[in-house]
Amino acid sequence: MSHNYFIYFGYISSFSIGYSMDFLIYAPTVTPRIQYTFNHILSNMLGFSIAITQQLDELNQYMGPKLSYSQNKASNCINITPHKLLFENKIIKQSFAIPNYESLTKQLISSDTEYVSFDLFAATFFLISRYEEYITEGTDIHGRFEVHNSLAHKHRVLNIPLVDIWVGELAKAIEEKFPYVLIAKRKFEFIPTIDIDNAYAYKHKGIGHNVLALANSIRKGRICDFTNRLRFMLGINSYDPYDTYQKIFRVLRLNPNAVWFILGGKRTRYDRNINVTKGAMQLLLKEIASRFEIGVHPSYASNSNASSVGEEISLLTACCKQDILKSRQHFLKLSLPETYRTLVEVGIKEDYTMGYPNAIGFRASTCTPFNFYDLKSEKELSLRVVPFQVMDRALLGAFDPDQAVDTTLKLARTVSEVGGTFVTTWHNESLSGANEWKGWEDVFERIVNGINQIGNT
Repeated sequence: MSHNYFIYFGYISSFSIGYSMDFLIYAPTVTPRIQYTFNHILSNMLGFSIAITQQLDELNQYMGPKLSYSQNKASNCINITPHKLLFENKIIKQSFAIPNYESLTKQLISSDTEYVSFDLFAATFFLISRYEEYITEGTDIHGRFEVHNSLAHKHRVLNIPLVDIWVGELAKAIEEKFPYVLIAKRKFEFIPTIDIDNAYAYKHKGIGHNVLALANSIRKGRICDFTNRLRFMLGINSYDPYDTYQKIFRVLRLNPNAVWFILGGKRTRYDRNINVTKGAMQLLLKEIASRFEIGVHPSYASNSNASSVGEEISLLTACCKQDILKSRQHFLKLSLPETYRTLVEVGIKEDYTMGYPNAIGFRASTCTPFNFYDLKSEKELSLRVVPFQVMDRALLGAFDPDQAVDTTLKLARTVSEVGGTFVTTWHNESLSGANEWKGWEDVFERIVNGINQIGNT
């Protein structure tokens, strides 16, 4: 594999839990960005307890593992010459006229340390804070940051978990410099997720809705859909292509950590699920909740009406008898930092929106969950962001079924090699074999089974 991106691609974690000792960091100035970034990398990812000092004497006298984040070199220490990014408290529009990601790394983050080849702390902060989404102009018709505007896409590293690989290289430098310290082992995790945007195609829709849908099927040339819907309306059969729940339950029987996100907002142009107060929907949700965790799928309309999110959570809580602590935005509508501030206010602890609807890969260049840093308020929020890497619609738009399976499993193996978290996003209708999903009936099962095998190796 090519090594053109200033990193090793073949890194496989071989860490183990062992000697516990504070990791001391020296920085001439301690900012919220520094505290956040060092805590994420050294504590959350590598398992160290950390302390930060502004006293150079304290660093020099410390006998344990230590790092100097300053212009001045220190002895018996990992030295990183810092970029200014973590010492700032403002959002500045950046401009990069560079040909490839290696040059970007060298320009944005520079260092001549003996052990670490660039300031991976500033690089990580830039990527996981989604700094570029604050300074990039232009969004799609739904107000979403577009993949082609991302640095990872422009420099062809969207499918590479850069942060995790950088941290792996840092871990090797720490082990080389401080061989008595053992680093926490990172373990691969697979979290399949299901979004229910439209629980049923024909059932519980009412005669008016189904008549309009018949006309729409004719307009789009969906003859099979027209015929099946008409047969359902006439009582000839009870088949509903979106009723794939028993199949999903069977496929996910070995994945109890799967999360289902339910769209429960009022009906609008982009929010078309059956109301969760209806008896049929409540029966379905109770069946799902008896097997898996339920999360909220905040409606499209809730992005302009934050109070709606709390109402949608309350309805789901009452129906499912679960505390609703996880979310994924409908249509992946994400306005930073406002959307995440709203989720914190209504008690959400984890969000699964960080990904792209039309491309697979790593939106934040990482496969490790992280607490979100609010650049506008310069503080860490109590919201854990769990990035996803693959959405069914993105696969449909780029691959045939066999290619979709192979590409997804290849990406899962990449995540496994760095001990990361692999998250897939699927919809109940994607298993239907109806309309554009014809031929995709078994893709979900093949992917889940394949990833489970990766996790067991």
